[in-house]
Amino acid sequence: MSIVTLTTDLGYRDPYLAIVKAKLISQNSGLQIIDLSCDIKDNNISDAAFILKNALPYFPDNTIHLVAVKFIVDSNNLNRTNSIDNTRYLLTYYKNQFVICPDNGLFTLLDSTFNEPVYQIYYEDNTKHHFFLKDVFVNTAIHLLNSNLPAEIADKIKDIGILTSDYYKAVQFESFVSGNTLRGKGIYIDDFGNIITNITKRQFIDVVGKKSFNITLPGTRITKIHNTYDEVKHGQPLVLFNSFGNLEIAINGGNAQKMLCPRNIGSKFDFNLMNEFHD
Repeated sequence: MSIVTLTTDLGYRDPYLAIVKAKLISQNSGLQIIDLSCDIKDNNISDAAFILKNALPYFPDNTIHLVAVKFIVDSNNLNRTNSIDNTRYLLTYYKNQFVICPDNGLFTLLDSTFNEPVYQIYYEDNTKHHFFLKDVFVNTAIHLLNSNLPAEIADKIKDIGILTSDYYKAVQFESFVSGNTLRGKGIYIDDFGNIITNITKRQFIDVVGKKSFNITLPGTRITKIHNTYDEVKHGQPLVLFNSFGNLEIAINGGNAQKMLCPRNIGSKFDFNLMNEFHD
């Protein structure tokens, strides 16, 4: 069974998402369409990248991921050699799956070492920009679905795109060690208000190991990694490694974002995490 996933900021109130699905199904009635996340806020491409990065390993080979989220920035902050162009649409084959998106930096947010071939998708009518998910991405997905699966990837794409290397390469803040401090930041807030950081379990074990440590949060310090939310009293903060393998800050029965940093991560406020360790 062929699968197409959707990651967009269209939401569910308007008819746009249903129109996209109707066009896909009208071309392939056996197609399975999965909403990966269709309520991305404020053109937050970092959220879109986090969601796709963590969901992608669970999908079978040749799944097609349509990521219709633009990266809106002040044009004065761009340089000529590495600029965002939301009117260019790109296609790649990453970890045996297709990813289609605007030229928004998504690929290097998925993987800082991303080095797969990238193709710029052909299209003729500039009016397609207005609803590019329906008029460009769906057409591209249908072409891939109708292609002969055993064929080389380049053969699938040659009629709809051209190889390119000048796409925008976004840079994600990486956690790092400074002296006896492991520093990270919040990169995603889920609907429960849990703050997911860019410190991974592997990095924490490699750097901290069995040393004593304290994690500094606004108004409190934590000296233990918990396994479940219920290991602390209701309303108390905790940190644990979530199912993605990232260090997560949570409140048992509460909202960590509202209680610890009641502002927006990634826009007006960056939640910085300091993890001090010692022998």
